[in-house]
Formats: sequence, structure tokens, C-alpha cells
Amino acid sequence: MKITAFSWIIITLAITAWVFILPVKAVATILVLQLVLLLYVKHNRMMLAAIGGLGVFTGMMVLLQMLFGSSLTVSLIGGLRMLVMTMAFLCMLSTTKIQDIAKTLVDRFHLPVEYAFMLTTALRFVPNFLEDSSVTLDAQSCRGYSNRSNALQHLLSYVVVIRPLVMRAVAKSETLALSMELKGFGANTYKNMPREPFTLWDLLALLVVVVLSSYPFWAKFFK
Repeated sequence: MKITAFSWIIITLAITAWVFILPVKAVATILVLQLVLLLYVKHNRMMLAAIGGLGVFTGMMVLLQMLFGSSLTVSLIGGLRMLVMTMAFLCMLSTTKIQDIAKTLVDRFHLPVEYAFMLTTALRFVPNFLEDSSVTLDAQSCRGYSNRSNALQHLLSYVVVIRPLVMRAVAKSETLALSMELKGFGANTYKNMPREPFTLWDLLALLVVVVLSSYPFWAKFFK
């Protein structure tokens, strides 16, 4: 099953609306489908770490809502909605090439090339940044640094890797800028890339988007 970048962008945007218009059970079902898709596409350590990180962040948001006076039910529903929205972007990035997303944003959504490149470059640097942080921690451990302690000290230990990460990120950005200049980055950057053809899976995906997006109308009609 191959869905084009255009369909994935539409699905991702639609999910951000579904979490507010669909029932909670339907939103929870979407979350289960997202987890199944992610584990099917990339069942590796980095994917599990990304899912776990989103889960921890969602738990923190639920606790913050409860501290500010929200009930447990409202906090859990809010956390579920946020988790489904963020998982939608993770699904799109895991199943679609960054280059295809950039070309689709330029060709079909008429986004300026500079903005599309900035968006996709930021998305590309996230996994690289996480990988660099792991490598830096391993290098610090080889030099005798130990971060095995309680949770607070383990969190503060990441201060040690900030400077090497910043220096490496600056070096990569300079290399990227030089490469863009040498390759003549501009309005014709994505012109030579072939456009992805629409398939039956794209039509089915867009049909599901239309049906679920119109849920408030046909749900009221069938009542």
C-alpha cells in the first residue's frame, strides 16, 4: 500500500480536526491504528523511543491540566487528543520521504520554495539531532563521565551534551548552506522531481477523510 505525500498531508491535517469532532472512542481507535502503523513501518529502537517520548510528554501535559484545576476525565481526553495529533505527524514522516513532502507543498499547496525547504529541513534535523545526542552521551561515557543516578540528576546530565550538540549543529548548518549555494538552490529546486501519480489507495484515503470530516452532519441526520 503506497499513499502519496499529498494524501498524507491531507490525512494529517484532517486528524487535527477529527480529534475535536469525533467521539472519544473513535479518537482512541485512531491512536491504536497509528501505533500499529508505526510499529509495522519501523519497528526499531528509535521509533520506540519516539513513541515513548510522546507518551511521557502527554503524561506531563495531563498532570499539568490536573494541577490547574481540570478533572481527570477532561485531562485524559485532552492528552489523548494531543497525542493523536502528534502521532499523525510522526506517521507521515515515517511513511513519506521528506523530498516528496517538500515537492508536494510547493506544487500542490503553492507554498514558496524557501518556506517548504525550511520546514522539511527542520523535520530532517530532528532525528539527526537525537542521534547526535546519543553519540555524544556515549562519547562522554567513554571519557569516564557517568550519568547513573536519580531521575533529576539524569535529566541535568544532558547539560553536558549541549555544547557539543550546538557545535555539531552549527557545523552541519554551514555545510548545508554551502551545499545549497553550490547546487544553485532556488525556484527550480523541485522542478526536476517527478510528481507522484494518484492511486486507488489515495482515492480511498481521501474518501475516508471526507466521510469522517463530515461526521457531525451525517451523525445528526441518522439520529
